Amino acid sequence: MEKFLKRSKNSASKENVIDIGNINSGSESDIGFEKIRTRKMSSEAWAFFEKTKDGKHAKCRVCSQTYKTSGNTSNLFDHLKRAHPTFRELPKPANTIKPFLKNVETYANTSERKQAIDSALMGMIASDVQPFSIVNDKGFQKFIKCLDPRYELPSRNTLQNVHMANLHKKIKDKLQDILNEVDYCSITTDCWTSRANEGYLTVTCHFITNEFTLRSAVLSTKKLLVATNHGSDNIASSLRAVFNEWGIMEKVVCVVTDNDSTMIKACELLQKRHLPCYAHTINLLVQDCLNQTFIKENVLAKCKRIVTFFKSSTIAYQKFKDIQATVKPYSLLQEVPTRWNSAYRMIERILLTNDFISTVLLATSKAPSPLTADEIDFLKDLKEILSPFENATVQTSLSSSVSVSLIIPLTCGLFQSLQELKGKMKTPEGLQACLFLIERIKKRLFPYEDRTATRLGTLLDPRFKKEGFRSVFNADQASKVLENEMAAICKGHSSTVEPSTSQSMNNEPQQPLLNFMKSKIANKVRTSRVDAIVYTRQYFENENAPTESDPLEYWRYNANDMSSLKICATRYLCIPATSTESERMFSKAGLIISDRRTCLKSKNVDILLFLNKNDWITQ
Repeated sequence: MEKFLKRSKNSASKENVIDIGNINSGSESDIGFEKIRTRKMSSEAWAFFEKTKDGKHAKCRVCSQTYKTSGNTSNLFDHLKRAHPTFRELPKPANTIKPFLKNVETYANTSERKQAIDSALMGMIASDVQPFSIVNDKGFQKFIKCLDPRYELPSRNTLQNVHMANLHKKIKDKLQDILNEVDYCSITTDCWTSRANEGYLTVTCHFITNEFTLRSAVLSTKKLLVATNHGSDNIASSLRAVFNEWGIMEKVVCVVTDNDSTMIKACELLQKRHLPCYAHTINLLVQDCLNQTFIKENVLAKCKRIVTFFKSSTIAYQKFKDIQATVKPYSLLQEVPTRWNSAYRMIERILLTNDFISTVLLATSKAPSPLTADEIDFLKDLKEILSPFENATVQTSLSSSVSVSLIIPLTCGLFQSLQELKGKMKTPEGLQACLFLIERIKKRLFPYEDRTATRLGTLLDPRFKKEGFRSVFNADQASKVLENEMAAICKGHSSTVEPSTSQSMNNEPQQPLLNFMKSKIANKVRTSRVDAIVYTRQYFENENAPTESDPLEYWRYNANDMSSLKICATRYLCIPATSTESERMFSKAGLIISDRRTCLKSKNVDILLFLNKNDWITQ
């Protein structure tokens, strides 16, 4: 030990260098002592501070506060005691460069990359109906860090109060610009109740753009002006407020709702044309049939009991699936009282799997009795007569294509189909149901042929024209209404009046003996009524478009000389046949107002549904 210390004194220039090879293995404690003696001691405070570049200040690694220091740590300890009283219990920051690189690598809030990801995140939440709290989910945070370690997720409050508001304003402004360019639009609306037991009124808008593309957008999903009043006056006032907010009061051609008398009265107060939802009318018509005693209390009730039995018995249901011996076995469907097509699908599935159902029921104790042969025949008849109504409902419920023009032709097709099915019924109950539906069609669906919106919609569809009508008289009456519409348009558009042909005659070789005609030709003016008659006659005489074609494609590329007809087409072909677009918002809202956020404010419900439905605007 003395030898080692003496050697250290004589080697001042090398006091920090220890040659391990020249030291005996038994002097390890000496080495430790030498290291402790020669190492520069540092204060505990520097575990929580780092010096700045100028060397005169120190920055707290916990809260980033900066304090002046000349080498002593009094100020630093004073800060730790005041701001971080439990600093001795805090884990000391790792002596690595990672914490410093982390702050450098994180995107700044003003960077384009950060703003782009924030916007995409908000778009995902709106389109996929995700809660704002997703940014707090650990799995999602890990996923984002894996995708881009430099991106830092915004808080749920920032996401909701900043990014959602910005995206809403952006899309709303764009939609407003689009609606300002549109001359005509139609509306669908309906009231519904959320899971939080709050009433809302959804308003959707449908229009044809200058490029002849059919578009639909959600304008509003808000509570009524008076939340406790669901009367026609309050509904009308609430709709008027929405129309005025978007500046479309004078552009609304038609309002499509269900057959509720309150909605019909509200349209009368607004002085807007009303069209009953075709799908809702079909639902009422078929429900009338299914509620007949010989159907509801006999075969339909038995089908429901069978489905209920399988749904309530896991053993029986597993046997039912196993006996099908397929990778994807069929399951049974239960009827929903408010949707007639649920009964149709229940019957369809039972007929498809009846052999398997009977096998399980016969082998299971306390099970309901299987369907008899006569009951199966009746179900087959019922399926045959309900199938056309299912097809009509599906075709008219599409929001991406013209549908108002389908109402009259489909009604004719339904009537004709049932007339043909009368002689094909195998059971007297089937024939009775068929005759009942025929009479109900006459009562509920035939009146659509007397409505202006559906009449003109059918005429202006190049696939149907007059041939889509059941009655020749109604087709002729509709043609006169169309001529009146076109005449009114021609009066307001001077460009539709054809120029006089006198100028063209002046360019021809002079004929002195025919000069007396010039003054007559110059004074000859074709009235708007004459133009309307000429255009409609020319349109009706042209060949009908194929039934699979898009009517808007016809008006986009054809009929350039019939501008008044094109204007009528944009006015009436934008009307939807059903109000299912507003009803679809019910199910979408059910996902938004979920168990994870039943306390969501009505304002945010409105914004999220608006963003969800109108995402096509930003694409």
